[in-house]
Amino acid sequence: MNKILIVCGPTATGKTKFGIEMARQLNGEIVSADSRQVYTGKNLIHGKDIPYKLKATSSQLKWRDRFLKYYDVDGIKIWLYDVVDPGDEFNVAFWKECADLIIKDITSRNKLPIVVGGSGLYLESLTRKLDQISTPPNKLLRQKLVGKSVKYLFNYLNKIDSFRAAQLNISDRSNPRRLIRAIEISQSSTTYNPQSTTFNFLQIGLTAPRDFLYKLVDQRILDRLASGAALEDPDLTADIPAWQSREHSIIRHQITWFKRHLPAHWIDISDSQWYSTAQLLILNWYNKN
Repeated sequence: MNKILIVCGPTATGKTKFGIEMARQLNGEIVSADSRQVYTGKNLIHGKDIPYKLKATSSQLKWRDRFLKYYDVDGIKIWLYDVVDPGDEFNVAFWKECADLIIKDITSRNKLPIVVGGSGLYLESLTRKLDQISTPPNKLLRQKLVGKSVKYLFNYLNKIDSFRAAQLNISDRSNPRRLIRAIEISQSSTTYNPQSTTFNFLQIGLTAPRDFLYKLVDQRILDRLASGAALEDPDLTADIPAWQSREHSIIRHQITWFKRHLPAHWIDISDSQWYSTAQLLILNWYNKN
């Protein structure tokens, strides 16, 4: 197996559910590409599609000082949830290291890797070479920013890289070390160059008009509240409109990112025939030698 299916797009488009359905049909496994879901905890807040109280299983795949885990959801493995604890450093270079290990393992078992997520830079790292992907520390910048308030640091980041700022979770936004690191990466001279690969990629982008997506994410937030999201993050869930507004902002930035950086076959999920259209496109690609 030398094929990789990528299912990308803004939040609330049902990427994981669709990816799992494709995995059942094509003997595949899910690899999450979500910068929030790599952290343990907050399963409802971060939209991890796993049954309540389901425990992760440790694999024999070792990344740095730990063994990578997966969740088995009705016979489908989902990888790269809960890689590190909140407060631990994690970046696109780390995600790429993990993804490479997992994809190699999946393909060695003649299964199809299905990479699912909305974190554009993670997805970009699979198909293109990111020079300086491990951005070195900028000592002068750190000296300039040390001691600044988290409000100052977040506003600074939002000014120079609004997409990266919108991707940060509540923990990231309140951590000056992580905010400085995000600024450091955003100010680096990272460039994008094609990377030769033996893999045959198909990139499916699920999307919809913004108002349609806003309604989906607003309802999803209400569903998560009903399922107990307040226990995971009382501060965030205390202000529902603010939470919804934050998710709307993420959607806008994701739409902008995917239009500029990740060519894909776009499927409008507001079309009643979207599923059969996407399914046919994938099956034709999968069955083609």
